[in-house]
Amino acid sequence: MAVISGTDYRNIAVSYSNALLRVEDASGDLFDAVYDIVMLQAIDPEIDLLMQFYSAYQINTSILSAKSTYISTVATLQNHVLSRGHFVNVDAYLDDQLITVPRKWAELSALAGFPISNSNIDP
Repeated sequence: MAVISGTDYRNIAVSYSNALLRVEDASGDLFDAVYDIVMLQAIDPEIDLLMQFYSAYQINTSILSAKSTYISTVATLQNHVLSRGHFVNVDAYLDDQLITVPRKWAELSALAGFPISNSNIDP
């Protein structure tokens, strides 16, 4: 039975970590737009724009911050390495492949029920 290579696993972990970081940055960008509207110091633009922009910020922030869509895919990959590789836990797989993973990936993995030890997380 073939298990995903450590190189491919790490590439996926890095891609997901980078995506999550960009999503977190997007919430800040949306807030910045709301802040810019508040700072216009002109009543008509504020009245015309603020509610819609603030609503968009709130809706998108709640959607963007939802990690459930990430968790199921992380769990699928972790289950793959455990079942196909016959490892007792994800740490054993990472040790075997001589790889570490980004902290964001480790956080998602823990949320999915697959904790990763600090020794297997990028410094």
